[in-house]
Order: sequence, then structure tokens, then C-alpha cells
Amino acid sequence: MATQLKVIEGQYVSSADKRKLCSYDVEFIEDVTRPTIHQVARFWFFTKGKAKIAIDGKSYDIVPNTLVAIMPWQTTEILMVKEPLCLEKIRYNFDVINNLIRTEYNVTSRFIKISDPIEEHPVLLLTTEEIKIVKGIMDVIRDEVGIESIYDEPDEKELTSLLVSNKIAELLIYFKRFINKKQCITKDGETIELEQRPAIFKYIYSHLADHPTLTQLSLVFNMSEEAISKYLMDVTGMSLAALANEMRIAKTTDLLIYTNLALTDIAFFVGYSDASHLIKNFNERVNSMPTQYREIYQAKEDIFKEKDRSIGYQVLSYILDHYKEDLHVTDVAKHYHLTVVELNQMLLFMIEKNFEEYLNYLRINEACKLLLSSKDSLIDIGVAVGYNNIKTFSRNFVKAKGMTPGDFRKLITINE
Repeated sequence: MATQLKVIEGQYVSSADKRKLCSYDVEFIEDVTRPTIHQVARFWFFTKGKAKIAIDGKSYDIVPNTLVAIMPWQTTEILMVKEPLCLEKIRYNFDVINNLIRTEYNVTSRFIKISDPIEEHPVLLLTTEEIKIVKGIMDVIRDEVGIESIYDEPDEKELTSLLVSNKIAELLIYFKRFINKKQCITKDGETIELEQRPAIFKYIYSHLADHPTLTQLSLVFNMSEEAISKYLMDVTGMSLAALANEMRIAKTTDLLIYTNLALTDIAFFVGYSDASHLIKNFNERVNSMPTQYREIYQAKEDIFKEKDRSIGYQVLSYILDHYKEDLHVTDVAKHYHLTVVELNQMLLFMIEKNFEEYLNYLRINEACKLLLSSKDSLIDIGVAVGYNNIKTFSRNFVKAKGMTPGDFRKLITINE
């Protein structure tokens, strides 16, 4: 049977606006979930329900007034839902906030380590006083950034980014203080040693500039190179080199959006040999030149307010008619005299998918039909539905279906 890969969640805090540092939303969960690797840090505050969750292989009980903190590249899975869950969630860029805490906010210049204690104790049951603190912070963030799933933003306020950054930093600091006041909640009240395999992702991400090898990982984690290679492939469907490049692209997009670093500096920080290699890899992966990408998402644009359905339907039809072509979000937005943010918010409002999600949805659905009805090669099918190469086709197929195109074809053949 084909291996069911873990979901690697997207690298942006907002589906509509990639410039956002933070987003707020409310979510309802009624059933178990697939194991998910999170590229973006988040807080979950559970207000209703009872369930059991696994974080990096450790099991925790969830009840009302439970606060959960997830760091980048941690894995979560809802194992059991006893009563339907309701939670408030905040997604934020941890690297940016952590850097502010260690530098701009650190007037004493002391070394501050935020992530380690939170990774060891990610689940806390709050007291009445702690609930007031957390709710107060979350309410301010919600009022500043709006509710993500409504696809509408509050009127722009003065220094919103600064205030939101302060509030997320405040939430991290309070979480660390809460940990010091109580013993974390673990399965059956016992402390369970952190499984080292999920930590491999965090190690790779934090050492991209050093170009970690299987040999180095083997020495650090006391595992054989074969075991590490198999683990990465089983979990993500990618080799170490492919996974590291995926992480480099994620870091590059953050640095393009949130800093004014030159491309040569960004290349150095993320592990590319020079700016030309960064440009080549970024363009292949994102279908945009880094400078163009920065201009789009660092630009100060008015947020789309009025949901013009007639234009929305035209956009949907246009993408449906042209998804097999080399289609780019900037070209479609320009065609309809919209910004990229406006286009994404319009699509999210109408079909709950942004441009990239809708485009891949159409392409993967068509690919599934071709895999079932033809004997064409995988590369021919990938090109036929609009992908430039087999890697991009395979990566998006795995993300949508949890298995490779080849495994999908084999599985359907066996079932038939």
C-alpha cells in the first residue's frame, strides 16, 4: 500500500496577503486530522470540546481553556475527538518576532531563548487569571488584523504592525512564564522524552547556511544515514536536498517581505552560493523573480473591500479556461486591474481558495482523470495540466492527495 505522507502546511500566515506578519481566525474541528508539519508558528486557544492531540509524537489531552503553542516545523495530529472543538488561532512569523525579542526589545543584551521551553511544554491548561491575560492579547490582535476566514480587514490603524508584533512577543513571554509556574500536561500525567526524529526538521531549517548533510545529521541524532534518509522520504516525499531547498525558499520569501536585505545577503543567510543561484531557484519554485516578488508584497496597497461578484466570476472563468497554460497570479491580477492581494481576497471570499490553491486544485483534478484514463507518462500528464516539470507536478500532487502520482495510479489499478 502507498505510504500516506504527512501534510506540509504552507509557509504564509495569511492565504490572502503574503505580507502579513500575523493572522487571527476561529476554527471548528469535529474529527481526527492527518499528521501536519507546520512551517508557520501558531497559538491555539481551545474554548470548547475535548480531544487528544499529538505534538511531535507526544500525546496531550485538550479541554476548554487549553492554550497550545506550536513552533515552526513541529508536527501535530488530532488523534481523537470526544467533543467537537472550537478554538481561536493566531498564526505568526516566528523568525521575525523572535529576532525582535532578542535584539530590538532586549535592552539588557542578555541571551534570550524562547523556543526551547515552549517546544518541551507546548500545552498548558490556563487558570482564570491566565485566561484573562491571553484573551486580552488575542482580542487586541483580532481587532488589529481582522478575522482571516471572513476575508475582510478592519480599517487601517496607526502603527498596527508594531502593536501586533508587541502583542505576539507579549504572548510568547507570558507563555514562557506560565510554563515556569506549572508542570506541563502530558499523557497520563507522565513526562515523555522528546522524540528526536521530528527535531531533524528544525535542525535542518536552522542550519541551512551550513548545508547539513546526511553524515552530519547521522552524528547529531545518532541515527544511520539510511534511517534519516528513509524518514525524510516517508514523511515528506522529499530527499534531504529537496527538503532543504523548500526551506530555503520559505526563508527567502520571509526575508524579501520583511527586510530590505540585498539578494547577495539573503543568499548567504539561507545557504545559496550567490545571488544568481537564489534567483534561479526562487524563479523556478515561485514563478517570480525575487525583486518582482518583493515589489508586489512589500508595496503598500489598499485592501480589497467591495466584493464585486461580477469580476469575481470572470476571474474564476478565466482561470478555469487557462489553467493548463503558464498562468501567473500577477498577469491575471493585471488583466483585471487588481492587486495580487485584492485578487486573492476575492477568490477566498467566493471559493475559499487563493489563486495558487485554486490553480493547483484544477490541475491536480485533471491530472487524476488522466492518470485513470490514459497510459501517458507522468511527465506528459504533468505538462498537459500546466506544470513545467515533474518535480513541481509531483510536489503539488503529494500536497493535495498525500501520495505521489505514481502511487496514486498504482493504488487505483489495485482497487480496480
